[in-house]
Amino acid sequence: MRSSHADSLARLDALNRLTWSEISARPDRISGRRVSMPEPIDCERRDAESRFADDFKVLDHLDRALALTAEGPLAHIGRGFADILQELRWSQNPNYTEANSHRSFLDGYAYAGFSGPDAPLLCAVPRGGLVLLGPEVEYPSHHHAPREVYLVLTPGAQWRLDEGDWFDVEAGELIFHDRWQMHAMRTRGQPMLAFAGWIEAGDRRAIGWSAQDHPAPCE
Repeated sequence: MRSSHADSLARLDALNRLTWSEISARPDRISGRRVSMPEPIDCERRDAESRFADDFKVLDHLDRALALTAEGPLAHIGRGFADILQELRWSQNPNYTEANSHRSFLDGYAYAGFSGPDAPLLCAVPRGGLVLLGPEVEYPSHHHAPREVYLVLTPGAQWRLDEGDWFDVEAGELIFHDRWQMHAMRTRGQPMLAFAGWIEAGDRRAIGWSAQDHPAPCE
């Protein structure tokens, strides 16, 4: 008989694969391209890439974000996430600090990893998990080497790619970020919950900021 921990990992793996199947089933909002879950690549655990805590202020908005997800086309993803929530750890990028990030952002975002070098499903690729943003929060323009997909679970969010205009993104839509492509997200009156997945290996600490959106660059 499998242990309780093994059962939890099996449920998380099933949810992770289900989420990637939803990603592969829909085109990118802008380019129309399709993305599939990459073949997993093993790695050693690297917890230093994340700052873990269970008291991030944004978690006050988690129940509302799950309720919004339950009203949309990806309600089954939200239910699966709620079922395994106790098995996950919330984190932030350790390079996001008050020296290079606005307080409203640090209070307004957190990430719960499904798979990756510091997640329950240990691997270098794919790295993925759920991003939570509170209401009226902007995740400023940033970029990174790995290509990335966002599967948005809640309505009302907006995106900006490179130097383009902000555009609305609805629940169930997919957004693709190419290598080193600048991108930003923001919410208005409601929180956002979205799955973010990296298609190649990378280090969270290597994310680069847009100088105009931050007091100092993040190395």
